[in-house]
Amino acid sequence: MNTTSKHKGDYGEGVAEGYLAAKGYTILAQNFKKNGNEIDIVAEDGGYIVFVEVKYRRGTSFGSGLEAITPAKARRIFRAAKAYLYDNNKWDAPCRFDIIEIFGSEELEVNHFENAFWER
Repeated sequence: MNTTSKHKGDYGEGVAEGYLAAKGYTILAQNFKKNGNEIDIVAEDGGYIVFVEVKYRRGTSFGSGLEAITPAKARRIFRAAKAYLYDNNKWDAPCRFDIIEIFGSEELEVNHFENAFWER
């Protein structure tokens, strides 16, 4: 990932964190990494541990955030989520996987998809 992509990713994750905090979520971790797998944001919402994938794009020409979660990407997120639950002794906590997509550069559009994908 080049520096510009990293900067855009950090910006999008910051916007998503502010959005979640405004909705009453508690941010538990950001950019959780384990064994080469990563989760953008880990939060708590009403007793749920929420693993959030953030997709920030200036426009829609590259598709939606939902379309960006390939089966391989989902597997990496699930592996990171399992590691987070294990490392924090939260195996019995209910959890879900959300996607936040952010579009725009001046005026932002934020779409939050709760329970957007799950392990099969």
